Amino acid sequence: MQITGIILAGGKSLRMGNDKAFLQLNGKTLLERAIELVQPLCNSIIISSNNPEHEKFGYEIIPDEIKNCGPLGGIYSSLKKSETDWNFVISVDSAFVKSDFIQHLISEIDDFDAVVPIHPKGKEPLIALYHKNCMVEMESMLQSGNFKMQNLIKTINTKFVESQKWLEKYPQLFRNLNRPEDL
Repeated sequence: MQITGIILAGGKSLRMGNDKAFLQLNGKTLLERAIELVQPLCNSIIISSNNPEHEKFGYEIIPDEIKNCGPLGGIYSSLKKSETDWNFVISVDSAFVKSDFIQHLISEIDDFDAVVPIHPKGKEPLIALYHKNCMVEMESMLQSGNFKMQNLIKTINTKFVESQKWLEKYPQLFRNLNRPEDL
């Protein structure tokens, strides 16, 4: 199955104070880490970003078609450019996701619009798979000013994949780096 990797690196990083994509963790930027994570699992990679400096990593940069609407806008713009039906989405600040977990999510693809991890603390729509079928609902939500990913995954045909055992194996799996102290 052909899958495009979409790395969400277009956030404003307000809590962090500077572009998260360029933050260093164990000698690599968060964007480099995300690229290395999805490269072996995806046929192509798109970086959702409004920062032209992200082009230096050698992948296509897709700016938000509709500005200031958060991850939903970035995913929507990237899905429009993707050449595959299925797309793995990961936010650049999800630095602790593991490749075997992504493979597990891919193995759960079936007749759905999305495959989203779920665990006792919530759902993870920014470490998930989306089919291009989602674009119709995304466009409708964007036009109505409804930018919440949680609303999207409630509306579309989503397969929620129980991930508690994965959290036991990788306790930081869903940890995001949002503030300087998170590093």
